[in-house]
Amino acid sequence: MSIFRIRLTALLLTVCTLMISRPVFAAESSGNPNQKWTPQPLPASEYDTVFGDSLYINPAYQTKKVTVTYAGQSWVTGMDAFLNIPVRLRASGSQIACSFTDHAVFEAFFSAVSQQLSSLTVTQQSDPIYDNGNGSYLRHIGQSHLEVKPEAANLLAALLENKVLTGDCSDITLELTEALLDRVWEEDGFEVSPDYVLTGECVTSFSSSGSNRSTNIQVGASRLDWLVVMPGQTVSVSDTILPRTTANGYRPAGVYLNGVHTTGMGGGVCQISSTVYNAVMNAGLTVVERRPHSMPVAYLPKGLDAAIASGSKDLKFRNDYTTPVLIRTDTANKKLTVRVFVLNSELNGRSYRIWARQTGSLSADTYLTTYQDGVETGTVFVGTSRYKPLVEADALDEA
Repeated sequence: MSIFRIRLTALLLTVCTLMISRPVFAAESSGNPNQKWTPQPLPASEYDTVFGDSLYINPAYQTKKVTVTYAGQSWVTGMDAFLNIPVRLRASGSQIACSFTDHAVFEAFFSAVSQQLSSLTVTQQSDPIYDNGNGSYLRHIGQSHLEVKPEAANLLAALLENKVLTGDCSDITLELTEALLDRVWEEDGFEVSPDYVLTGECVTSFSSSGSNRSTNIQVGASRLDWLVVMPGQTVSVSDTILPRTTANGYRPAGVYLNGVHTTGMGGGVCQISSTVYNAVMNAGLTVVERRPHSMPVAYLPKGLDAAIASGSKDLKFRNDYTTPVLIRTDTANKKLTVRVFVLNSELNGRSYRIWARQTGSLSADTYLTTYQDGVETGTVFVGTSRYKPLVEADALDEA
């Protein structure tokens, strides 16, 4: 078994601001090594301190260790690395309940484990997503590795909290099971059978957009590329492209907010949701949630846009086919292209087209027309979109 001893002292000093002196063991101070340590009464019903506060938490923890294992490999850190972590204490009968109020040190430990684990678990693999045994298939292929999930830090905190509560001052061994691991694809793609055909498509231009807005479209669209939507699955575009934060690669750009064109993080991602809206409707998928923008957009006609805003607006669609569908995105030449591929046998000669008719200067009705072998068979009313006037003359470069 290989053992990796991770020394976090230098790293922990950067994430912990509270410093304490080395606590004195009660057994040491009494001269009796067999004397049982007991905590002092808390000065209040709830008390904020650090894990190394030897008045209330057994100082013997600094001699204990945490061992993380996976497939014959082990990573070890001493619990003395945890002494400066903030905790909140409260009385629980004759014991003290401990809650860690900051998991940054645990996260740093598992981040170090992940870095080493990833190099040990690189593999080239083919992951069949769908295969009917008759030549129709979707396969995920590429190089991947394992990383520790963020939940591992929470689990370690919970294990330590339980030990403090029960008085069990001992080492911790934590096995990295499947529930604590993510397989991350480094170089991924798909093998797709030829009978998956292009069924819905939409192309919009962002050629007039600035650098930040262009980046936001490229980052968000990349989250949707190679997206497989399983039968019955509902997709939230807002969730799929991830929260619009700098950590996720987004930048501030133009957005609509309360009827005003302003600047916000992730401006431009509504062009993604709008383009997806048209593509999935043209592919015969079911749109279960769609809201128009508050003001008209430049990249699509009125009635064909779909706004997203964290916590209030989203585009959601569902795959009602009996087989998976595949979504591809592309942002080459400052054109956003969204394509939806459906198994040909699902279509049976059907095709769809979404379109809109402007009913006023700030309103439009949207329709979906169905075709059978190229011949129109029916048109259904989708809904009415109403807009407010543009507040600024340059408000076209928006979310």
